[in-house]
Amino acid sequence: MNYRYWWVFLLAFLFCFPVQLSAETSAKLDVFVSIPPQKWLCEQLGGGHLVIHLLVAQGQEPHAFEPTPRQIQALSGAGVFFTAGMEFEQEITRRLQAGAPSLQIIDTSNDIEKISINGAGHDHDHAEMLDPHVWLSPPNLKSMAGVMTAALGHKDPENKRVYDANLEKLNARLDALDQVVMEDLAAFQGASFFVFHPAFGYFAHRYHLQQVAVETGGKSPTPKQLFALIKKAKKDGVKVIFVQPQFDPRSAEKVATAIGGKVITLDPLAENSVDNIRIMAEKIADALTGRTK
Repeated sequence: MNYRYWWVFLLAFLFCFPVQLSAETSAKLDVFVSIPPQKWLCEQLGGGHLVIHLLVAQGQEPHAFEPTPRQIQALSGAGVFFTAGMEFEQEITRRLQAGAPSLQIIDTSNDIEKISINGAGHDHDHAEMLDPHVWLSPPNLKSMAGVMTAALGHKDPENKRVYDANLEKLNARLDALDQVVMEDLAAFQGASFFVFHPAFGYFAHRYHLQQVAVETGGKSPTPKQLFALIKKAKKDGVKVIFVQPQFDPRSAEKVATAIGGKVITLDPLAENSVDNIRIMAEKIADALTGRTK
């Protein structure tokens, strides 16, 4: 008899447990983001009240990303999709607007003044290739977080105060970071640092530096371009070429070998933006002073 009642209890428990879990999850707002830095922003703003889904996983290359059918299906049932103004998102949003018109799609880069991929200011020539890596400066992160907070508060008014309060805390952290990095890099204003892929334009623009890219227009350099880069690097006393973990470093390694330098990794897609910008500043400062690690 006791044995039979035990099984009745166990089956009842197993039946009820997923219902309780589902109810707890459904109380949270379902949010999709494109890239890891956006995921980190969402977590700072209200991770406890959000179920956050990431499209491009850490280590993946966004420029070549294509979502799986499962991701598209999950996206269509989400509450909000925060995009980052990247090219790969265009086809995704087109499909979602046709198949899931009720999904709110918000470009978190909308309020950010774009710069060209070579680091110059945007002169509204729409044929120009713009730098999509907007999240690599604290002011831009503040702008993205502000857009997210407004959308979250609108979708989930019950927790609006939480999102607003967390935005204030996040903005204070980003302001403090910006001040520290500005001071640390002040001695290097106007200096050039060499990169494989031109992903660091907003960082360079914010802190008055110049990035020089090995890759041009999404392609590896021609022998003539490679020779010119090596000549410039030697003239400028460059000893470090920065590469992204998402790219083949062989062209950068050729330049590094030719100048007697080394290749060092910078990851523009690292999730924790505060830590990442601090690390970027330290590595670039070390490279510009010749103290590579």
